[in-house]
Amino acid sequence: QQEKDVAFFLRRAFKDNEEIFVINDFKFTHNDEIAQIDHLIIYRFGFILVESKSIIGNLRVNKEGEWSRSYRGKWQGMPSPIKQAELQQNLLKELLHEYRNELVGKLLGLQQTLGKRRWHQLCAVSSNAIVERENMPNNVSKKLVKSEFLVDSIIKIMDLKNDVVRTLSLLDNRPAFNNDELIAIRDFLLSQCKPISKRLCNVKSKIQSI
Repeated sequence: QQEKDVAFFLRRAFKDNEEIFVINDFKFTHNDEIAQIDHLIIYRFGFILVESKSIIGNLRVNKEGEWSRSYRGKWQGMPSPIKQAELQQNLLKELLHEYRNELVGKLLGLQQTLGKRRWHQLCAVSSNAIVERENMPNNVSKKLVKSEFLVDSIIKIMDLKNDVVRTLSLLDNRPAFNNDELIAIRDFLLSQCKPISKRLCNVKSKIQSI
């Protein structure tokens, strides 16, 4: 249900934005490894991986980055969704790098890569969870959001500007995908969806021309 709730928020926010693609329940294989990403967002400057976690009760992360949650008054440890997302991200990077010649073009005659694109991970927890942030490491806290605030965090990360503003901004030097590259990446990733979850790979079908 949590994954459905997050998918709803993402669909409501980005279904009319023709520069953003969202793939839900993205499962793929590479190098004999299987990865599953709850929600993958592809935008002009990179990728955002979102892990959905249904948590009823309290959530803590200690200074060592160890996660725990309470259920009916009892505390128990749990794997770090952020570490999980990082592992999936590394495998996705390897997959995209292997096919980079087909996905991104050349710049000044040199083949571009995807390594310098923006990569972010977020964990979306149930909106009724109680998140105890007092002793939580800052690098974890900024990646941990309740579902209702997820879209705000994503918009802040993407920091999208129109081309005129970006051209005039001397501080924004992020490498960007062009329209053809975005579509190529989208179509390639959809082709990689495992058959068991391909019906859940939902993605918008068009992108604004510039």
